[in-house]
Amino acid sequence: MHTFANHRDDKMLRPAVLTLACWVILVAVVAAAQQADKSPAEPKYTEIKYWADTSSYRWDGEDRIIALRGKVKFVQGDTTLLADRVDYREKTKTAEATGNLKIYDEQNTITADLCIVNFEEKKGTLSGNVRMVAKPKSKQEKTSESKVESLRAEWKDEMVITCKEIDYFYKEKRAVVAGGLKIVQRDRVITADSATYLGKDEIVHLTGNVQGRDAKEKHTFSAPKVTVSLKEDDEWIEAEKASGTFYIKEEEEVAPEEQEQPADKAPQGPE
Repeated sequence: MHTFANHRDDKMLRPAVLTLACWVILVAVVAAAQQADKSPAEPKYTEIKYWADTSSYRWDGEDRIIALRGKVKFVQGDTTLLADRVDYREKTKTAEATGNLKIYDEQNTITADLCIVNFEEKKGTLSGNVRMVAKPKSKQEKTSESKVESLRAEWKDEMVITCKEIDYFYKEKRAVVAGGLKIVQRDRVITADSATYLGKDEIVHLTGNVQGRDAKEKHTFSAPKVTVSLKEDDEWIEAEKASGTFYIKEEEEVAPEEQEQPADKAPQGPE
């Protein structure tokens, strides 16, 4: 049995936590690692196209570096990465992308100062002014009555997520957010010190001074930790030691109007 926060506070958290799942698009940045992980018996390949103004090989005395410069573009499926420069070091098996860095698909756009991929650790890191814009699908799927109040049904407006750094462990499908998370959706704002998304379990953990505010509905929410399940048919939110405020609009009482006698029917006296 899960302990739910107040329903109004639930509703404020719902659309924000859903977009945490979108961090899995970082796997597009490190999709080339699938070739490094392939076994001889069952090789796996992912097609990645790239373009650059110049490409070159350099040796710095310790490693050979494959360098791409100027309008670098990688495309894998429907996901695109843009950068001014990308360096791949063969010895350490690491790649670094910088300069006007942008990762996007039809629904999500991520910008940051730096992207580093470590193929041995199977980890991709975005750091420096990380900003993600998540858009809902252009055609919302019809929702049955039983799903109207679901987490996914609440995701109807564009959201902006900012933080200092995201680590994505692509083999584990685990994302870790550090350095102050902020999620904004219209009048709703959610902040937390850190967050973790477990892709295999479809679980989100918001930890450290979790705060929520809905300016339109005029209510607030606070908890040291919030856990969210995004599994279909098993969606729930659990908050520890939650507190908050919300307002219920009260209907003003209207005094019954005094009945007025019609002007053409004056009271008649005795005949």
